[in-house]
Amino acid sequence: MTLLERLKIETRPAHDRIELAMDLDRRIASRDGYRNLLIRFYGFHSAWERAASGIAPDKAFFESRCKATLLAKDLSVLGLTEDEIIRLPQCDPLMPLPSPAAVLGSMYVVEGSTLGGAIIAREVKRKLGLCPETGCAYFKSYGSDIAVMWKQFGAKLLEASSSEADDVIVETAQKTFDVMHDWLCEGS
Repeated sequence: MTLLERLKIETRPAHDRIELAMDLDRRIASRDGYRNLLIRFYGFHSAWERAASGIAPDKAFFESRCKATLLAKDLSVLGLTEDEIIRLPQCDPLMPLPSPAAVLGSMYVVEGSTLGGAIIAREVKRKLGLCPETGCAYFKSYGSDIAVMWKQFGAKLLEASSSEADDVIVETAQKTFDVMHDWLCEGS
């Protein structure tokens, strides 16, 4: 079994739990609900990117996948000022990120949510009329390159895979799902 297959199997319950709890249909039914959802995503991504950037195994690869800037852009378009965005609550506590393997485990969750983001973007367009320029840049982050970006991430996981690293990667992915669940669903 490949590491990617193992991740998919072992994190499935956590993935299903967050998907059910998010209630995206309700959260993207109005501009206010959608903006509040983006605020929560921003709080996670900005904290996570700050914590993971210095530990990531390939800094350029990691930085090309950061999304806090896209979220800030969306929030600005949706009416928040730069000062308001800077003062938004940050996700705390994060999952432990003691090693490059741990960062890859958390990236699995973040990159996987990007795949789901393409589906969410279609619904946001249908329900709210938003596109990347008008408040949906985050969910359309990779545009038409989404499959290519996922394959590149899968290749990065394969490069890092070892008997020692795999357990850390899977464990951190599971913890990342838990942290995201708690953070994104808090007060929803």
